[in-house]
Amino acid sequence: MRFLFIGAVAWGVVGCAQGIPPARLQAHMVAAEQWQRRYQEERAHTDALAERLAATEAALERVASELAEAEQVRGVLNEELERSEGERHTLEDFVTHLQAQKRELSVMHEELSELHEEVTDVWYESALSRARRYSPPPPPPPAAPTVEGTRETLP
Repeated sequence: MRFLFIGAVAWGVVGCAQGIPPARLQAHMVAAEQWQRRYQEERAHTDALAERLAATEAALERVASELAEAEQVRGVLNEELERSEGERHTLEDFVTHLQAQKRELSVMHEELSELHEEVTDVWYESALSRARRYSPPPPPPPAAPTVEGTRETLP
């Protein structure tokens, strides 16, 4: 655009050297100034649009990077969720196994308690019969002296 303007001005100057009438030269100068103003306005408008476009592209890049980061975080969270679900299932199975063992131990404890009571009863009876067998018979109680018609026992 500048070269056209410079070319037009140069052609006008060269043409002026040949004797261009001043009215025509003035009209060319006014037209050239109008075109120059219009060019400057369009250039300013284009620069403003370029700045807005650059800002929009930067914002778009930020959003794209945030989306990529969010997708990456989502992937990590999904992996963590799957791992946690696997651990939860393992723990649920383990808890079920422990509850079954607890029930078995409760049954065994009850059986052992009953067996202990039976053994204790048998041991007690056995100890009592041994004690009766090996101990001498108890001496008969001494006769208590009586005091004039009353039966009082002395301590």
